[in-house]
Amino acid sequence: MLSEIENQIIRDISAAKAYQHVENICRFGNRLAGSDPDNKAAEYFATTCSEYGLYPYFEEFETDCFEPIACELSLVEPISKNIEYNPMRFSPSTSEEGITSELVDVGDGNEEDYSEKDTTNKIVLLRRGIEMTNFLPKICIASKHGASGAIVVNYESWPHHGILEPDLFGLEKRLLPIEPNPIPAVNISLEDGQYLRECLLKYEKVKMHLRLQAITEKRVTQNVRCLLPGTLLPEERVILGAHHDTENNPGADDNASGMGVLLEIARVLSEYPSKRTIEFYSPGCEEGRSIGSWEYCKRHKSDLRNVVAFINVDMVGGGGDLSIMTEGRWPDKKIVAPEWLCLFVDKVAKELNYKTKFDANDLGTSDEGRFIDAGVPSVFLIKPWEAHYHSMLDIPEYVDPNSLKVVGEISGLAAWRLANR
Repeated sequence: MLSEIENQIIRDISAAKAYQHVENICRFGNRLAGSDPDNKAAEYFATTCSEYGLYPYFEEFETDCFEPIACELSLVEPISKNIEYNPMRFSPSTSEEGITSELVDVGDGNEEDYSEKDTTNKIVLLRRGIEMTNFLPKICIASKHGASGAIVVNYESWPHHGILEPDLFGLEKRLLPIEPNPIPAVNISLEDGQYLRECLLKYEKVKMHLRLQAITEKRVTQNVRCLLPGTLLPEERVILGAHHDTENNPGADDNASGMGVLLEIARVLSEYPSKRTIEFYSPGCEEGRSIGSWEYCKRHKSDLRNVVAFINVDMVGGGGDLSIMTEGRWPDKKIVAPEWLCLFVDKVAKELNYKTKFDANDLGTSDEGRFIDAGVPSVFLIKPWEAHYHSMLDIPEYVDPNSLKVVGEISGLAAWRLANR
């Protein structure tokens, strides 16, 4: 049964206020790690928490960052047509003039798909499989067969944002070279891919022009920590987390939705002091392999024992069931959330008459994975089947404000109870 204070907490959480934060954050632009919009989002999180009486701290770290500067893709022969595309993160650039070359369809882009095809100094066109999240091996195969560039066709009606880094939990080798020669790689939509294939069937020769100028360099970004001090056990803390960076897209659901939920919880809980400190944490550089939280766990290794629990809120404004992720499966490691914490959050949801489901993430983990690996009890709340994941259509119009309130009630009440046990 909910106490009087708990009832007041869930009544106070506003869907409209959480959604307003989503809109505000998305106005900064695409929040690639280390970019100006990314820094503005981090500052917004800290400033807003400060207005609610929390104590903000910035913890900077340096990491590999990618930012596209100029992007062009067009069909030039036998007809002219511009093609919308997204460069893969960490793709090599072309020359200033770009590449103009014949297009060759290599199907799924596996080794056998190149049999009896001349792809030397040509741009290859390949399909993205439904379970394809690691693009590096296919681009290396294209390079091995002499291709000058690669175009990956999404299975949805928009270009995906692919990543050219190893799909591994371990960070010993974050960026690996495209071998034997670095070639640019981009993503296009299903419809544009179908159009290009029709051209290949209709015409004897099809030529494309690809120009990509991008920066890959070390940049400084930051984790933001905003503390609501505890009254009896301030050295112990419960962490609520939501990353502030994105792929090269608006990132309304991923993850302005989580930031909006946290900021609204911060507003409400600032009026209700708790025994333990509640930390509102917005890491940088989650996209890829949660570099920000890896840095956090290194920096705070000596005091992680004081963290009662970490609740990660990521992608909670879109479609699908609200899920409590019990494990994340990387090719090199399986990360398992503690059963007691998963059941604890599920019990809170049930008390509020909400339905959640337990699920496993075959794409790995978000920020909670780094904390679990460091020995901190952690859990991940997500609505995983967002149709516009990592696309330019991840905009506020597709975020459900009422979903933000539901997640705010569950995660906020769970954090409140953990802070007062």
